[in-house]
Amino acid sequence: MSDSLATLRQALAPKAGMRRIPFPLESYEHPSLPLSAKRLLNVMAEEAPADARTHAALVPTPGLAPHLAVGSGPIHAINTDLPGVMYFVSGTRAYGYRGIHPGDPAAVLWDMGDVGSPSPGGLNPIHLMTPTIAVSTQAVVVCVPPNAFTAPTDFGASLNQIGGTFPGANSVTFIDGYFAFSSTDAAPQSFFISRLYDPLAYDALDFASLDEGSNAVLRIVTHAGELWVVGMAGFEIWYNSGDADFPFRRRLTGGVIERAIGTPRSLAQIDGSVFWLGLDGIVYRSVGYQATRISTHAVEAAIAALGAGAVADCFANAYMDQGHAFYVLTLEDVRTLVYDCNTKVWHDRASSIDGAGAWRPHVLAPQNNGTLNTLAGDPVVGEVYILDHTISTDNGLEVARGITFPPIFAGTNRAFCHRVEVETEVGTEASHGDLTLDWSDDGGITWTGGPRTLSAGAVGETRHRAFTTRLGSFRQRVLRLGFTGRRTVYGLDADISGGTGG
Repeated sequence: MSDSLATLRQALAPKAGMRRIPFPLESYEHPSLPLSAKRLLNVMAEEAPADARTHAALVPTPGLAPHLAVGSGPIHAINTDLPGVMYFVSGTRAYGYRGIHPGDPAAVLWDMGDVGSPSPGGLNPIHLMTPTIAVSTQAVVVCVPPNAFTAPTDFGASLNQIGGTFPGANSVTFIDGYFAFSSTDAAPQSFFISRLYDPLAYDALDFASLDEGSNAVLRIVTHAGELWVVGMAGFEIWYNSGDADFPFRRRLTGGVIERAIGTPRSLAQIDGSVFWLGLDGIVYRSVGYQATRISTHAVEAAIAALGAGAVADCFANAYMDQGHAFYVLTLEDVRTLVYDCNTKVWHDRASSIDGAGAWRPHVLAPQNNGTLNTLAGDPVVGEVYILDHTISTDNGLEVARGITFPPIFAGTNRAFCHRVEVETEVGTEASHGDLTLDWSDDGGITWTGGPRTLSAGAVGETRHRAFTTRLGSFRQRVLRLGFTGRRTVYGLDADISGGTGG
């Protein structure tokens, strides 16, 4: 009997020696931080092969490298749909660009003329408006609500304002030879189209109205060869039926998505879906013609914490990068949360040395000149950046990276942490700079431990070990790792032993 009791006590005793600490793969800061204070800042999870060192690692997000100066800024819109040509709205002017890259002697940027600023009005307040650009092979249209401007796609062409019977619009898209527009307050439940391949000609009969419950049209986009009309009460999907009178018809099966958008600026397309922030503070993606929730309770709590009406001041973008498809949601310029369609988890981005605030870009678009870089527009000046995986800075500023780990619990006993070691890249140019470690013993509410500096070694010391010792005792503990540079983190190990309790 005594042997059995001794065996049981030995089995239940806290294990000493180095052991792997739970590894975070997402940002999940719950309103009750002791439940979960996980945060990934400027790092993201990436799945590894089954025979790799670990099943997933945390890899650095790209930096922002200056690429092209366009006007005085800010950059409001970028269109790269036409191969070899890009269009921008910078400040109150539109620009065209033709060339392989800015250093190409044949590359030319030209001013296409003044397009003004969005004007507020009625059901569509100013903070819901943003310039949009649509192109065909023959023409480009720039919509700056309620006005629209057009020019041929010829090199050096200037924009002219569309007048005549043009009724005013909130946004523009191109589909099947037609430029389609969402209407302004004069016909708030309508959208309309140009004549075939002619952005200067409009017929009074080429209007269509949404169902009465959909209220005002906020935006119109082309998705999967169909028109997605964004109304205040939800989406309607229209397709080209080829009818002579008006070619577009509402899709009868699954053609209405009754999940209202919080702001049209949160709409983005990637990974075969439309993404948006709902009026209910939930983030959705379309799966076919269904709205699917992708936000977590923690993300929704972060949105709700902004306060009533704050959803309208959020905005979003989307882009592809190294096999990942990202939906990038910025909350009132105070925080940027990024959803990775591959891993189906969220992480944080910030363009600051202390990790505070939002990620710098307000507009993102793919390059169309054969490179893999994504273009990013500055929210203040006329700078267009490229997302660059070879640098660790945003416009020259070294950004902070951080990992807040899941909580460690010692149960009813007090535990002692003798050593913590970070499994990470060391001794390379990309992984320059030491690491810091601090900790919280109240679930992430206050950070009273550390910070400790963990030496990453000099360049060439690829067998160096980043560690620190004698981290004191705890009943619960949250570890937080900070660093700069382009470092991949594989895991965190700790030597923790149990005490006598009390």
